[in-house]
Amino acid sequence: MCFQSVVSAGSDEREDLLALLDRATELATKSGMNANFVPGMATILSGDDLLQRGARTVWESLALVPGLSLGLEMTGERQVLSRGVGHGYASGNIKIMLDGISMNSSLLATANSVLDIPIEQVERIEVIRGPGSSVHGEYAYAGVINVITRKRERQVRLQAGEDMGSGLGAIWYWDDPQRDLSLSLNLAGLESDDAGVRISEDALAALGESSLSNAPGHSNEAQRYKAAFTNLQWRDFFLDLKLIEDDYGDHFGINHFLPPADGNLATRQELVSAQAGFDPRLSETLSAKLRLEFLRQQRDRRRLYVFPASYLADEPIYMNQDYQETRHRGSADVFWRPNDEHTALFGLELSRITIEQAKWEWTNLPFEIPSTWLDTDHDRTIVGLVAQDEYRASDRLTLTATLRYDDYSDAGSMLSPRAAAVWRFDASNILKAQYARAFRPPTFYELEYAAQTDLEASEIDTFELGYILTRPRWEARATLFHSDLTDPILFAESDDEGYVNSEDVRLRGVELEYVQRLGTRWKIDANLSYVDAVRPDSDTAVPGGARWLGNLALLWRPHERWTAALQLNYIGERSRVDYESRQDLDDSTTLDLTLNYQTAAKGVSLHAGVKNLGDTRVYYPDILTSYGGVELIYPDGYPRAGRRWWVSLAYAF
Repeated sequence: MCFQSVVSAGSDEREDLLALLDRATELATKSGMNANFVPGMATILSGDDLLQRGARTVWESLALVPGLSLGLEMTGERQVLSRGVGHGYASGNIKIMLDGISMNSSLLATANSVLDIPIEQVERIEVIRGPGSSVHGEYAYAGVINVITRKRERQVRLQAGEDMGSGLGAIWYWDDPQRDLSLSLNLAGLESDDAGVRISEDALAALGESSLSNAPGHSNEAQRYKAAFTNLQWRDFFLDLKLIEDDYGDHFGINHFLPPADGNLATRQELVSAQAGFDPRLSETLSAKLRLEFLRQQRDRRRLYVFPASYLADEPIYMNQDYQETRHRGSADVFWRPNDEHTALFGLELSRITIEQAKWEWTNLPFEIPSTWLDTDHDRTIVGLVAQDEYRASDRLTLTATLRYDDYSDAGSMLSPRAAAVWRFDASNILKAQYARAFRPPTFYELEYAAQTDLEASEIDTFELGYILTRPRWEARATLFHSDLTDPILFAESDDEGYVNSEDVRLRGVELEYVQRLGTRWKIDANLSYVDAVRPDSDTAVPGGARWLGNLALLWRPHERWTAALQLNYIGERSRVDYESRQDLDDSTTLDLTLNYQTAAKGVSLHAGVKNLGDTRVYYPDILTSYGGVELIYPDGYPRAGRRWWVSLAYAF
């Protein structure tokens, strides 16, 4: 819930706290309960609160979650690291959903289009850190993210900025209470010709070929985003349609050769999703959720800059690459509540993923290569079974046991158990304990470019202990965790490049959260995370993640309609891949300033801010560092933009 709505509700602090805690989520158990009472730690980010704190996209917002940090692939693919896990080439490790629909592609296990959704389209973001496969299946390995879009609103808006670009948006809904019928439409279109960040040297400098490089120059971070979300509901039925087109430039170059800063939209990702659902009440003790889903994802490359002129040929070499996959999925969840003590879930899922197209062509390449880059026979059928029991042993103690079985036509079968306890030993103190196992099957891309004969699914076992303390004016949380990763899938940069099951990983850490209201005009929201991510066999750090992460937000409401926010984000030192001689990336601290004006429920709202107010130099760890035994490095990693402004103006009617 946003700060403004809390402090405007009245002077009764206990009522404010109850409103703050009213955060129901189905992400952890599918049954729906307050986020404080679910197994494990769930974070719910309000879209209104995110706007007030200056977050511009879903991707940016996730940096505010304890234990989560951001990364970037060399051609612009967004990365999210959960507790240090997720840094790698073309491989996702977090389940990403949009209004409950899984959006991870089977090609790369990523969902870049969802991460690029502007916050103006988002009602809230629900996050579970750690394993979630026992409920959500594949790719719920290091975390689960569910983005809930805005529906029951009417507004038009205009936004502009130096990063996400400029554009328009609108949200509209209609309802007929007598017939229990409603329709919503959520639209957005943004475009940016961002010249990116200045690059002094690219990989050609390390090769002694600086004369061939476009550096010094700017990364190509042009972007165009278009989306339409439609939802129709009638009684227990609903139909949900989503269209997203997410285009962006090739950033730092697929081989770390800086592309021309010509605004070329080198990557286009198109997403078409349709879901039909029926939630019948079968009896006093039985209810169900039935779903049919269709998802088509297309990922095309157009004039992707690969090699500079005079490197392999007289002219620059470009690549065009087309890929399309389709997923059909059906699911049935049955909830049985025979008494007040038990809520049982029995679920069945069936998915079929097919590759429709996987072709490429090259411009100016001096030799011939096959026209297909991926075996289209990598089709996949998945059967999933879930059984879960929530047992309320008393008014204060709830025990949850979950077991999921998944059978893959191309990757074998996996079991994902979970056992959890939540003890509410009084109105202010909650203690949680959980054990969970999750799995991550190889993606189509990893199977195609595997460096070993049998690439196995990776598994993660996690133990968590959490504590929540609530008071009328503040709330504190603490989470201790230990995770063991078995056979993690990694791109091996050696003589035989390709994906392998690498050595096991151990994670240990703590996540602390604190929210404090100071009267009716001030609010503090802070978190601090520490994780020790190592490979025990070799005693080396897992690359990409930071041991220390921190956020501190200060919100001030000097007037009924005005709110100011300062958001500080700290990222500790980050390790690089093992064999590099370069030092770890330095830590960084950025500060964002946001000013907000809001009329009553209807009328004008204005959000404007400056990102990275101190113009701090920030770098992300680079992904690719060698190919074919040749070092291909950016000396300082991937630099990010400095100070930049943005503004969002809306009118609600």
